[in-house]
Formats: sequence, structure tokens, C-alpha cells
Amino acid sequence: MDPITALSGPSTDLNPRRPCMVFMEPEASKEKKDQKGLYDLAIPLGMPFSVIRELVEKFDLDLVKRKAKVDMVGEVDEREILVLRGDLNTVLEAKEHMFAALDRKISDWERDERGARHREIFRPLSAEEREKKRLEEESGQMPQ
Repeated sequence: MDPITALSGPSTDLNPRRPCMVFMEPEASKEKKDQKGLYDLAIPLGMPFSVIRELVEKFDLDLVKRKAKVDMVGEVDEREILVLRGDLNTVLEAKEHMFAALDRKISDWERDERGARHREIFRPLSAEEREKKRLEEESGQMPQ
């Protein structure tokens, strides 16, 4: 495996059939000499910032912007992406941890009690409830 290579990750629960493909171009030769023995872990688009911060702090990796060709919907576009840079063993450990942390985050979102309370408070009113509210507002009464 060449240095500064993107390590592709498994597809996630969010999109099990189509992982986002990232194709990284080699960086300028001057910079590449300084980065001998370093590898890049491409951070998937949409990765929560809290997970990225956790990886940087826990594994002492460098967070770097890098241009890459990204295939999202069958079209390859050049975009600037975030990568975590470090030695091979650390990057491989971070890769495992990143997807485990993402799975934990998704399970937290699925059982979010605050979200359920928010949905109840701001749920759409039925036609009957809207009519009752309109009549109360017209009569000057405070809605209950």
C-alpha cells in the first residue's frame, strides 16, 4: 500500500449498498517527502463532527483538507475532503473506531427521547384542532 492512500471503509447502516467512493490524487512531491510513512483515512461525507473530534483527540491524528475525486451518484466530482493523517497502525485503529462510533451515534439518534417530546409539541394539528384554535383566537380566549 502506498503512503497517503485512502483507506476505504465498510458501507454504513445508512447506506449499506452504496458506499461513497473516494479517489485521491498524489500530493505534490515536495510535500510527499515530508509525509513518508503517513497514511490518510478519508472521512466519509456526513460524519458527525463529534466523532471526528473524538478520533483526532483519542488517536492523535492530524486533521487535513485534501482534494479528491468523489463518486456520489455515479458522477465523479473533485471536492475538498477531510482526512485523518497518521502512521498506518494508528490510522487502521481509527478507522475501526470511527465506524463503531458512528453506529453508536446512530443508535443514540434512534432512541432520542428529546426528539420524541419535540415531535409531540410541534406535531401538525388535525383539522378539528385547527378549527378549535381558530375559534378561540377569534373569540379572544387563550388557547389551552
